[in-house]
Amino acid sequence: MSGMPEESADPSARPPDGVQVRPARPRDAATYLAMWREVVQERRFVRTETVRGTLREYRKQFRDGVTNDHARLMALADGRVIGALFIERMAHPVNRHIATLGMAVERSWRGRGIGSALLAAALRWARSAGVEKVTLEVYPSNEAAVALYRKFGFAEEGRLERQSRKSYGYEDELIMSRFIS
Repeated sequence: MSGMPEESADPSARPPDGVQVRPARPRDAATYLAMWREVVQERRFVRTETVRGTLREYRKQFRDGVTNDHARLMALADGRVIGALFIERMAHPVNRHIATLGMAVERSWRGRGIGSALLAAALRWARSAGVEKVTLEVYPSNEAAVALYRKFGFAEEGRLERQSRKSYGYEDELIMSRFIS
């Protein structure tokens, strides 16, 4: 992975056989959008309920998959995006030591190590970029994601009540963070 350290020795951080985790490339945009639309249609795990980005916009965004300010990571099986994680350093000078992340995995691939592989790659990027803290927001009802983040050392720092107004009602959000050693 360009600009990222080697794979972790921890086998749970490796993608399953036949799955590759790497920085996004422009040619990933079409299958990324297909995966993203599927996740968004579930209306359960991500904030948005509408896919707004176009194929052209994602192709352009994926030209620089990894920089010192962000990493756009894809998990692919048979050349098709099955999961994605975006991690980005905060822009303000007082917060530049912090990065925030968001992740999505196609329903049929959940529980098979894709999230672990993406998260391990994101934390490797964070270390290599000099990030000191990684933070995220997750719905408490997304128990599998909360458990995954805890497995990787994230701890709850707060709860935002009724933070997301979804089509079916309000969702609280947990703020989870971990410091990079």
